[in-house]
Amino acid sequence: MATFSRQGLVAELLDRTELLKASTKPFLRLTDEQLISRPAPGKWCIAEVYSHLNLSMDQHIRKILSRIALAPDHPVDKYRSGWLGDWLYERIMPRPDGSVFKLKALPAHSPEAGTLDAREELEAFQRHCDALDDILRHVSTKDLRRIRIPFSLNGLIRLRLGDLLRFLVAHSERHLLQAQRIAKAPVAQV
Repeated sequence: MATFSRQGLVAELLDRTELLKASTKPFLRLTDEQLISRPAPGKWCIAEVYSHLNLSMDQHIRKILSRIALAPDHPVDKYRSGWLGDWLYERIMPRPDGSVFKLKALPAHSPEAGTLDAREELEAFQRHCDALDDILRHVSTKDLRRIRIPFSLNGLIRLRLGDLLRFLVAHSERHLLQAQRIAKAPVAQV
């Protein structure tokens, strides 16, 4: 279990969220065709990657907001992650070389191909990053350990708020790398 300064963790996550927003902007310059072209049959296009992120972020952000609204301030600046949070973070976080631990998306977080507005998906992700930014600023005085948020894998698992925030940022970084690889890949011939 890792130990963090709450303020340090929040500042790091804020910086990483700003980098996610900045790294998404180049995709807005791509054509609609580039955003919806799949690199290979059965693989996601850039719009589907962002749709997946939006589905996940929307669900978690709503749960976080309902829990933090009335949470009292907490004077202690120390935060210790939980074993489950650390385990999930290690599985979802891209490795230093950019490779990832292969995972299958949950059906509830899988995009519906053919129904996506590619530009809207990118803009929605930017709005989710703004909402995450607001949440991070709000929780800088909260107890990130005591506030528990239901995790999307099932309603029975509850993660510490600090662990879920770390997971959301790492999950977004993971899929940003995926979108960047797709943008560099040749278009699949169907």
